[in-house]
Amino acid sequence: MKLPVDDDTLASWSTLLGLTDKQTAATLEDIENTLRQGYEYRPDELRDATFDQLISDMDKDEAALMFLISGLRQAGYPQAAYDIEVRGILATLNSLQHTG
Repeated sequence: MKLPVDDDTLASWSTLLGLTDKQTAATLEDIENTLRQGYEYRPDELRDATFDQLISDMDKDEAALMFLISGLRQAGYPQAAYDIEVRGILATLNSLQHTG
């Protein structure tokens, strides 16, 4: 699986979080596993789309957030990862309330 960012961006994110190569690989594996799990439970209207088709539509900001959350866990900061994850969920819910 390839995130919608170039290798230099991934390297920069890893450096910012202080991740080793092994931690970076584990972060990317965690993201892929999370996305594949979501793919298994996708809505009926997306049943004809392949995993790669759906991932190719992923927004760069979404990829950055997923990398940050998983990377923080890999770096040993699970509480920070949790806090960011909760804020992301609340921001999404807030946004949905204002558009709906």
